Amino acid sequence: MASLDQIAGLIQERSLDKAAAALARLVQKKGRTGLDWRQAANLAGQLGDQDLALAALQKWLDEAPKDPHRQIAVINALGAVARHREAAQAARKLQGQPQAGAEGYYLEGLYQSRFGKTEQALSLYRKALALAPRHTPAWEQIALLGGYQDLSADIVAMEDLAASLDNPRLMIPLCYGLGRAYDAAGDYDAAFLRIQAGAQLRTQVSPFSLQPQLDYYLRLRDSFSAERINRLANPAGGEGAVFVLGAPRSGTTLVEQILTTAAGVTASGEHMLMRVASLPLASMEPPDMARADQLARRDWQQMAQAYLNGVGRRFKADRRFTDKSLLNHNYAGLAAILLPEARFVWLRRDPRDVAWSCFRSRISGNQWAQRLQDCIAYLGGLDALCQHWLDVLGDRISVLDYETLVTEPDASTAALFAHAGLERPEDWQDFHRNASPVATASLAQVRKPLSSAAVGSWRRYQKHLGPLYADTGLC
Repeated sequence: MASLDQIAGLIQERSLDKAAAALARLVQKKGRTGLDWRQAANLAGQLGDQDLALAALQKWLDEAPKDPHRQIAVINALGAVARHREAAQAARKLQGQPQAGAEGYYLEGLYQSRFGKTEQALSLYRKALALAPRHTPAWEQIALLGGYQDLSADIVAMEDLAASLDNPRLMIPLCYGLGRAYDAAGDYDAAFLRIQAGAQLRTQVSPFSLQPQLDYYLRLRDSFSAERINRLANPAGGEGAVFVLGAPRSGTTLVEQILTTAAGVTASGEHMLMRVASLPLASMEPPDMARADQLARRDWQQMAQAYLNGVGRRFKADRRFTDKSLLNHNYAGLAAILLPEARFVWLRRDPRDVAWSCFRSRISGNQWAQRLQDCIAYLGGLDALCQHWLDVLGDRISVLDYETLVTEPDASTAALFAHAGLERPEDWQDFHRNASPVATASLAQVRKPLSSAAVGSWRRYQKHLGPLYADTGLC
């Protein structure tokens, strides 16, 4: 049986499917002790296998069940695989612990908010602050939900806390929370300055270079030509699957919630299951895709089945489901090969609104949103990549403009459901009453009826955004 170091070597060699199989054997072996389970979880994370990472972390917790750090790691891993109720239950067990009580209240609030239980979540965040006044992520979540007890008093409390902090990791969520609070108060200058300060701190803590990402998008276009997609495509599969593409904060969660009002459609949200299914390819870089041309038909079918099995197990999804994973724009070409009967929806929104919304939101993984200039450049690269999918996927992909969706909803949703091969229910406008969990930054918005209020929201900040938008051609 391979050791963790040997598995790390396989990952380095890009023998990812072999690494995943070896790691699964190691983690699933009964009675195995003495292993560095944190390293095993990290290796699973490198492979994108969130289920395997959870299994490793659970074994780590088994070695010291009362260790709050291990409990928190397992809670976060449960959330990553959409086991939100279990995560909330596990968080409650932390609440009586002197060193972890505040985090227990905070984490339970996080998972309750995913089910739309806003008041309960806000109460839990306040309990976290009562135990740990420096728990700045709790303030950030209160601001995200707009749950102020007294807006002016809450701003004063946050500013007083900010004056006492010298830890940038604590300041970052507080800056974003203050930005939202000042926005709610109509003080857009103060809001912009606080959000900008938070973004600058993020850059200091986690420096980021955008160019490699943009270069990768160019190479993806080379890897997935229309000819290659059509030649390698499985003969069937994916009927009833709908992949939603689009930038963060463009309305993809809204579209998923609308589609899942149709009978028998399950929302799978955001996950890494296509990445796990693609491990036999090593990567989607042009050299690896050239080698993939030699794969047998059964290899492509096995990848398709691995993805469908993963969705079925995790989300109890039958044939019809939506997938709005953050990296769908990366995997659209592969998904078209594996699941030729699947449908794709590209959601577009005014890039001025998207850039501002991304910049003001602290979303894990979106390091490109730490600088406004990078936001704009990233969105340009993403738009070009999605335009490529539009060119090569033909009638399998449909374009939906956010602004049209919220201002002309009847015609827009009729076309959306028709493209997805679904019958639009009469009560589709009640999507906001959907009790299924939402784990994205839009969790508060999609619990409200359809509205055009967010259209042109960047204009409140035109004083700060206008010159940069003009310089980059957005205005």
